[in-house]
Amino acid sequence: MAIILFGPQLFVIALSFKMIIFVKDVQMFKDMKKSFLIGILAATVILLLCSCFYFSGDKNKLNANEFTYYHYRVHNGYSGMSREYEIEYKDSVVTATMRDCNFIIDTCDVYSVSDVPRETLVEIGEMLVKAKVQNWESSYTNRDVFDGDSWSMDVKFGKDLIWSGGYMAWPDNDPTREINKIIYNLCKPQKGESESRQ
Repeated sequence: MAIILFGPQLFVIALSFKMIIFVKDVQMFKDMKKSFLIGILAATVILLLCSCFYFSGDKNKLNANEFTYYHYRVHNGYSGMSREYEIEYKDSVVTATMRDCNFIIDTCDVYSVSDVPRETLVEIGEMLVKAKVQNWESSYTNRDVFDGDSWSMDVKFGKDLIWSGGYMAWPDNDPTREINKIIYNLCKPQKGESESRQ
């Protein structure tokens, strides 16, 4: 008799209870869906930022500690004179070399020193990294100048080989003049000794 009297009420209470659970589940699903969408959006933004950073040129960022070779040559077509500056790290030895050549009379004087501190090589590497040589053009030319100087430079960072050159035009923030001065000063004592013997 009690079941008959209270049956409809119990049914309504049970149904209400189930509806509450269902509403909570729907709400929880909505919350989960919202959280999931926020997560996807955040991941997309992070990926976009990373890709912008990757394609900004930093993917080719050089490491000064991996710098092993620098060669710079400047040549004057009118006089036939050229000078080369070179520094290389090979077999745990850093060697600096300077060459003065005259192509008209076919002579070339070479001055080389092999006790260069590793720190000097890294210093030069840092100068090249700061100048972002990996972003230099392959050629710079000033067509308004005749009988000027042409130059070429190749450097090596790890397995990366970088080459650039030009005629009476250079990239902005070009550190080669300073680098060449460092190599000149390293080779200068030997150059002096060679000239004193002549």
